Amino acid sequence: MFPYPSGAGLHVGHPLGYTATDILARFKRMQGYNVLHPMGWDAFGLPAEQYAIETGTHPKITTLRNINHFRSQLKSLGFSYDWDREISTTEPGYYKWTQWIFLQLFKRGLAYQAEVPVNWCPALGTVLANEEVVDGVSERGHHPVIRKCHCLLPSSQ
Repeated sequence: MFPYPSGAGLHVGHPLGYTATDILARFKRMQGYNVLHPMGWDAFGLPAEQYAIETGTHPKITTLRNINHFRSQLKSLGFSYDWDREISTTEPGYYKWTQWIFLQLFKRGLAYQAEVPVNWCPALGTVLANEEVVDGVSERGHHPVIRKCHCLLPSSQ
């Protein structure tokens, strides 16, 4: 459960998606299980960067404000998250482990560069999904997109 904390706050899809896991977590707790039911924030990404560029506001400021807003809304809905285990992908204590894992995979030859085309948008400085490219331009900002190679992890055999 790591929503992207957009400035608009929650929409109906958030509680719709979170209700089932909350019901299951509560049910298992009532059965005596020790349930891990954390909440976190997938706060890195193109929308945060673009919003910062458009508003001239540092993304850390808007991201923290949005996280506080989302947290308040989720608490008002009464979900049973373990707020003591809340995380954010922007915290060094979190992303250092994703970097460490990648390095371990790379050292073991499990991460490598392959001739796999991706949609690279120089103006946005990121790779885009096929669905984000229409007629060779980015959906966000209508910038030209070029095909480049990307690092891949091998699939298990």
